[in-house]
Amino acid sequence: MTLTVVWSAQARNQFLATLTYIAKEDPQSAELVHERVEKSLKLLCDSPNMGVLAPTVGARTYAVPKTGHSFDYRLVRDQIRIQRWYRQRQAPELLERRLDE
Repeated sequence: MTLTVVWSAQARNQFLATLTYIAKEDPQSAELVHERVEKSLKLLCDSPNMGVLAPTVGARTYAVPKTGHSFDYRLVRDQIRIQRWYRQRQAPELLERRLDE
């Protein structure tokens, strides 16, 4: 089965904002982050359960290696749906907020 990656508008905007922010200081680093995310998404398409279970029911979290960033996703039929992109050091705050919801 071939999986398709679909980004939510919010996650895509957060990802692009991250790349833009990094590129202001170091364009090569921004390209490297982009490449690592693309590689991670290809790996997920082959093994969609690689991520760890997230606090949100049905969601998983994947930490993109050597970037300091993670994303939450769901596997829905033949799609990997990226729901949230965030800096890993923000994760505890996000987790607290999700658990309170």
